[in-house]
Amino acid sequence: MRRIAFINEKGGTCKTTLCVNVAARLAARGQRVLVVDLDTQGHAGKSLGVDVRDLSPTVHDWLLDYAIGFDDVVRPTGVENLDLVPANKDLAAFPVAVAPAPDRADRLDQRLATIRPGRYDVVLLDAPPSLSLVTENVLRAARELVVPVALTYLALDGCAEIVRSLERLRAERGRAPELLLVVPTLYRKTQLADEILARLQERFPETLSRTVLGWSVKVDEAQSHGRTIFEYAPRSSGAAALAALGDEILARAPALRSAAGA
Repeated sequence: MRRIAFINEKGGTCKTTLCVNVAARLAARGQRVLVVDLDTQGHAGKSLGVDVRDLSPTVHDWLLDYAIGFDDVVRPTGVENLDLVPANKDLAAFPVAVAPAPDRADRLDQRLATIRPGRYDVVLLDAPPSLSLVTENVLRAARELVVPVALTYLALDGCAEIVRSLERLRAERGRAPELLLVVPTLYRKTQLADEILARLQERFPETLSRTVLGWSVKVDEAQSHGRTIFEYAPRSSGAAALAALGDEILARAPALRSAAGA
């Protein structure tokens, strides 16, 4: 079971947009997909049409209480082959509640390990947009990272912070998730955007995605209706770009990469 986190320590990079729509694309390609929302805003659930405001139990309860099983917290979505572990504002209390526990940074890893083998092909983790104990849980639980980078200076800085976090984790534990893909997002034809894109190409020659995600009003509209872009505007440019990104992530599966290098 692949574990892929969508993460950037800067908000507004299209992290949730990528996570939810890539999940839908992988599900359409026959993959059994689980999205685990780890952001207090609950936007992954909202983008899939789930009202998370007063929902219980959520990922917060699942991480804190080992008496709560996976089947208690997982929810089906309107997308075939796609399930959700939802989050809401309750998750904000997690760092304080779990602070005395020696395994506080490994709760997510331990909980994912309880999911029956073969139930899902891929788990997508929607990380929070800041460094926190939840982010540390994500980095320890994930095996692969997708880092969206809006083509602005501050988002580029957030990408650099993730790289430094991976280096620290590798130094501390001897291992860290693989940087699977860096995805340029919110592209508009400006000199600054082109300069940042060129810097990304130079810095990440092997992991920069072939597809650049431009700004799309259809994607925003889809989220406002609690639908994926493939349900709302399947022929839009946003749908084409997100489908291509999903296909690229599927093609970069570890087994396929190993076979290609054999």
